[in-house]
Amino acid sequence: MTTALGRTVLFEGLAPEELDAVASSMRERTFGPGEVICRAGDAGDSVLLILDGLARVLLEDESGALKAVARLRRGDVVGEMSLVTNEPRTATVIAGARTNALELGREGFADLIAAHPRILANLNQILSRKLAETTARVGETAARGEAVALLVGNATAPLLPTLRAASESASVRAPAWLDARDNPESVLGGLDDVLDDHGTALVVGELGDEALPGLIDAVDRAVVLLRTDEELELLSRLLGRDSGSDQRVEIVVLADSPETNRLAAGAGSLGNVVRVSPHDAGTPPPQELAWLGRHLTRTKLGLALGAGGAKGYAHIGALRVLEEAGYTVDYVAGSSMGAILGGWLALGMNSSEIEETFREAFTPEAVSEIFKLSMTGVSAGLDTITRIVRETTQDLTFADLAKPLAVMAVDLNGRCAAPVTEGPLWEAMLAATALAGIFPPYERDGQRLVDGLALVPVPTDAVLELGADIAVAVNIISSQTLPAWPGETPSQEEPTGGRSRLLDTLLEVMDLAQMRSSERHAARADVPITPVFGPSSWRDFHLADLFLEAGEKAAQEQLHLLQSRARPQLG
Repeated sequence: MTTALGRTVLFEGLAPEELDAVASSMRERTFGPGEVICRAGDAGDSVLLILDGLARVLLEDESGALKAVARLRRGDVVGEMSLVTNEPRTATVIAGARTNALELGREGFADLIAAHPRILANLNQILSRKLAETTARVGETAARGEAVALLVGNATAPLLPTLRAASESASVRAPAWLDARDNPESVLGGLDDVLDDHGTALVVGELGDEALPGLIDAVDRAVVLLRTDEELELLSRLLGRDSGSDQRVEIVVLADSPETNRLAAGAGSLGNVVRVSPHDAGTPPPQELAWLGRHLTRTKLGLALGAGGAKGYAHIGALRVLEEAGYTVDYVAGSSMGAILGGWLALGMNSSEIEETFREAFTPEAVSEIFKLSMTGVSAGLDTITRIVRETTQDLTFADLAKPLAVMAVDLNGRCAAPVTEGPLWEAMLAATALAGIFPPYERDGQRLVDGLALVPVPTDAVLELGADIAVAVNIISSQTLPAWPGETPSQEEPTGGRSRLLDTLLEVMDLAQMRSSERHAARADVPITPVFGPSSWRDFHLADLFLEAGEKAAQEQLHLLQSRARPQLG
């Protein structure tokens, strides 16, 4: 018992003899599966420390039904908030499996704090962490591993060896694989020990097993693999229970092409379909199984590309570094020029193809036309930018993309960010580049859409909402600049058609206005990349090579952050 106490944050730092004193003042409690540990509204006159097992924290939703909002495991504390505030308990906690705990009453807790002030400091740490977790994104900084149930049937079970290799190749912390198909109780009983040592514990269960509801309750999330009608029927029976709407159950359809739509529709009526992979008869393609390995270990990569005109060449440099390091981008979001480059990436282009397309599309003549202002102060190049985005996307839609994409725009009517994720791709790009004062708003479905620069110059949150676990953000509007470009001074020849001082000033003001916002949005990423440029402007497309090099350099400097979160998957 003393060893168990020493592993908890609440009693961290106490000497062995002090832990013995703490243990002697607490009483042991055991709760069976489904038994109430504490109930919302009851007096908060004790605190409990979970020794082993699993507890679910339930809160009432708008309809009055109890909904699980958190899961507690070994070392977690129940009821500390009520002891501090002297108010009734705010949540109901129920044992999800056989759970052993130690309980201490209010007076005994006060005596312990008086005798061991370190406990009060530890309590403050726990409360601060819980407050931070209410505003942080889920899974951002996990102190221990995540338990994931991987549910398979006869058709999907043969994929397990490949999936195991895929998950191990993606995670920097080797995932543990536990087979619960024969004896679920023995596997779940040792789950806490496994989670202390591994980033992910993958618990394999068999569709149709009567113990699956208990398995799902004992893990943080469940992933179901689906290939046949038989597996769909078994899944339907499983999700027919009361907690079938639990969004922790994720469905991945890995079916032959003729069956995909039908099975996906059936699965969609049951729950949360996170991936549909149509393919020809046989084994799913390697890239799909590699994606699933990243999904199981929460290492799916999202790339957020910021606004910045010609400086967008730095995005290509950063992407090239990721590719050469062996990383796969799973999700893309972009603002302004980042939306155009992100769209090309989502279509399946690599960095070299994107660079070639960029150079061919934004020629000096095209750039001159785009940034030429009419007598009314609006760009006369609307037709030019429209032609570019239509030709380079071949009039394809979001449904045709190889990767999920969010094109960031701002709705003037709603005065809010308006990410576009459906419809013709060229329309979304046109809306995302409708820079105030240069192009008119793009009207679509009752919205007046303008460049995402206005509110979200670097769409980090958007790429996370698409499903990315790790966000890489490239910010090309930085407060840090070089007095001169390194090495040889580049040619400063003007683009064809001369320049407008009014437009140069306008772009400079936009840079200053959104500088802090760009840095703030990029800082939300796990891997923020901010290239440092020499003297330059948004429309200096003739400095493409320098922008590219700056992007590569900044990405190389931050690559270690990505390598600490996910392993490259070469080949």
